[in-house]
Amino acid sequence: MTETEKAFEPDRAMEDAVREDVAASFDPSVLQIPEELRKCGAVVDNAIEYLVGKELPPEMIASALLAGSLGILARTADASTMVRMLETAIASIKAGELSVSGPDGASRPG
Repeated sequence: MTETEKAFEPDRAMEDAVREDVAASFDPSVLQIPEELRKCGAVVDNAIEYLVGKELPPEMIASALLAGSLGILARTADASTMVRMLETAIASIKAGELSVSGPDGASRPG
């Protein structure tokens, strides 16, 4: 296992404890996003804006972005790390951390 893979291989109990601590004390007004992540996010946001402007289906855009993300992970992490990251994403969705609402603020069926 490479150092990069080890960095993505936290202890499950520790990961759960950190998640609970962060959720209890989360204050979005003091969130500090690393500069590299900000740059990556800006590029992805611009790409999404461009693709939406071309009137491509949102599901296709999301699918392509997810496939690209998984491709990067496949080259840098092992399968168990990728599965755990996806499980974390699923848990976030189930916990309501990624709420889906329409332009009027009403919840969309999920």
